[in-house]
Amino acid sequence: MSALLDRDHDALVDIVLEELVAHVPVYDRLPRELIDGDVRRVVDHALRLFPTSLSGGPSTEELASLTESAALRADEGVPMEMVLAAYHRGARVALDHCFGQARPDELDDARTVAITLVDFIERLTTAVAAGFARHGRTVLAEQADARQRLLGALLAGEGYREAAGPAELALPEELLVVRLVVGPHPDEADPDVDREVAARRKLRRLRGEIDRHYAAPVLWQPSVDGGLLLVPSADDGRLRKALRSARRIAGAPVWAAVAVASPAEVAATAPLCDEVMDVVRSTGRPEGTYALADVALDFQLRQASPAQPVLAALLGPLDEHPDLLRTLEVHQRAGMSRRRAAVELAVHPNTVDNRLRRVAELTGLDPTDPSAVPIIWAALMARAVVR
Repeated sequence: MSALLDRDHDALVDIVLEELVAHVPVYDRLPRELIDGDVRRVVDHALRLFPTSLSGGPSTEELASLTESAALRADEGVPMEMVLAAYHRGARVALDHCFGQARPDELDDARTVAITLVDFIERLTTAVAAGFARHGRTVLAEQADARQRLLGALLAGEGYREAAGPAELALPEELLVVRLVVGPHPDEADPDVDREVAARRKLRRLRGEIDRHYAAPVLWQPSVDGGLLLVPSADDGRLRKALRSARRIAGAPVWAAVAVASPAEVAATAPLCDEVMDVVRSTGRPEGTYALADVALDFQLRQASPAQPVLAALLGPLDEHPDLLRTLEVHQRAGMSRRRAAVELAVHPNTVDNRLRRVAELTGLDPTDPSAVPIIWAALMARAVVR
């Protein structure tokens, strides 16, 4: 059979090429130049490799060119299943040609050849799959790199129109700029679990769930505690729904600072979201999604002014009494409810009262006096910035 394949090799190459064009979808639409060039070379090589299987099989090096060819077909948009079908079609042509000339007393040999051919096709398809996989990894890496360049251009405020093409993205007129902070997953506190692995898994689930809600790609700039997102939609409701689902999937609390921006406004909007998140986290707000309007007063109180250090100094007497300062902050966030503050602090309500009286003695500001509340809150905001 080896001699037969060698003798009729050129004719078999022609027959296989005709079969591919006639019976394997896509190949009939390939340029004739490609069929007569690279595809012919691959068919020629594969048909020469098969007889080597009858005496040990082709080497990894001999199969390497098939991997290279598969990567080229992937780059040209030929589906992997069509390339695999082509190899099977070629094997069938070779087998039909040989078996058609086999004598009855050669059936055992024919059976051996058939089994060998199955093993050979297995090695061929593995090589082809490797080529497509390598191409896929390369394409994904190039696409990810292009999208990171687009994200960088948007954050820099220049060159983003040019970067959108290679990233294969059509920029919408408006998008959502989102700063995410993700709290710890319970696994991260388990001494028997690798904390870093648990944290990465949490963020991967979160990202996958948010991506699932959008047809167009979400641009991500990850960080250890969350990251910056550019969402290709100005639909705030969809984002909130996606984040609620993501919190559940990630199994961790999620805070989001959100703002709508045009592509030209992203560079100025991203720092604004950072500031909104800073206000959200420094004031102890619960997990959720926040826009500037949700924290406007606190945001304004934190802006630089000559009064800022003066306000911060009002609480200076509490520097040596962290328990009093903590009680004051919790009491303010609890809407001046001593009972709610006591629950959060895990102390008796009377302890809260005693601490608040001490705060009044040291600062001259009575936390239980409604008229003092705006000054105390402004002082807390100023202190968060000045210190």
